[in-house]
Amino acid sequence: MRILFAAGFCLLLFLTSGCARAPDDSSRTERGVTGDLSTPIQVQVSNFVRRQSPAIYVRPREPLGYRPTALFVPLRTVQQMSNAVTFSNMFSRQIWQVWLSLNAFSALEYDTSATPFEPQRALAIARARGAQMLVSGYINHYMDGGSGGTSSLSLAMEVYDVKTGTLVWSMAQGGLMDARQVHDFYLFSITEVNPEDPSSLIARTLAWDMGRQVLGWVDPSHPAPRESSWTDMFKSKAF
Repeated sequence: MRILFAAGFCLLLFLTSGCARAPDDSSRTERGVTGDLSTPIQVQVSNFVRRQSPAIYVRPREPLGYRPTALFVPLRTVQQMSNAVTFSNMFSRQIWQVWLSLNAFSALEYDTSATPFEPQRALAIARARGAQMLVSGYINHYMDGGSGGTSSLSLAMEVYDVKTGTLVWSMAQGGLMDARQVHDFYLFSITEVNPEDPSSLIARTLAWDMGRQVLGWVDPSHPAPRESSWTDMFKSKAF
């Protein structure tokens, strides 16, 4: 019995050590273990965002080599919903905060006066503000399942050269957090725990992934991770 218990516990450690974690939220991953020899061991692990790398449609050929100033305009909500502009302003602020923390721009001002995002109008405001770049995009899909359900999000981000109006970056990414699940084994069970606001965690994770691409452009000493390819679509069930 002791040998069987030890083997099961080793398997338990193996399974929990392999759980992926969001790059911008890894410090908040928590685990709890309860149980003894007379009762099954119960393990709680933080759920994670299932996703592919950003799909990049437009990108610069050469690195920029310096950090420009930029104006960040809240993303346009494509999906039909009530109070779409208010939702976009609040939700986009989380994306802006992640990009601000990456320090890809020497200044990144958040401005809601151009909401909902329309490129030409936003470019005119950016020129009036003296910004070199314009950052915005689209919330293509949003589903908030709360702490117990499935949540998913799809974003598209764009970066424009303000002087010329040229689109220099265009990329998109989607993320999914499954509903909380319990995996029962003979000697133990594993319970996935979702955060209270999973859609916000997905947004921060996608913002981090796409912001890293721009950071690698302005500062080659911080190379961006590999972007997704067509074959990656068949390797994961990420949204």
